Amino acid sequence: MSFAPRPFPILLLSLLTTFFSLCSAEIRSSSVRSDWRPIIPFDEFGFTHKGRLELNVSKIALSDQPNPNPDLSKVGFFLCTRDSWIHVFQQLEEGDVRCALDSNLVKRVYTFDSLKGGHEFSTVFSETDADQYTLLFANCLQQVKVSMDVKSAMYNLEGKENRRDYLSAGKTILPRVYFFFSLGLRCSCRFVDLRAL
Repeated sequence: MSFAPRPFPILLLSLLTTFFSLCSAEIRSSSVRSDWRPIIPFDEFGFTHKGRLELNVSKIALSDQPNPNPDLSKVGFFLCTRDSWIHVFQQLEEGDVRCALDSNLVKRVYTFDSLKGGHEFSTVFSETDADQYTLLFANCLQQVKVSMDVKSAMYNLEGKENRRDYLSAGKTILPRVYFFFSLGLRCSCRFVDLRAL
């Protein structure tokens, strides 16, 4: 006696899983150790008009500095689109700004002058301009190395209940599209198997 799987329960289970989110979040964690680079890119995400960035940074340490009172407003995180980054880079090259954080084309998320002597912070940044953004870190203090642990979560709020969607704008529909393509392929294979009998 052979056992043949019944298509209805499998189909029902597959349909039910498309209506529930199986992942809790796309959260990125990074460690930076004694890094002297003036710009450190972290992550890229497509925000809608209801975008959010949750940023948690801990174990912040700056190397010994030649200046006893450094301008910590020149060290921090910002969001920038690809198009505006080209113009920011041009501003830096031409000397219009000395630090990417000083450009009017970037969106400051957090600068280290807000630390007030602390070694960690958490912030939630709301983005209302829909676009593809990159989270970057700027260190405009020469000869200063930065160490820190960075945890970021980027998401868009969807629907009336403002549920979190951790897929970048434009990619939200992809899981359902992939599911229906696989379902179609499975059905067509089943149809071919039946015709072969």
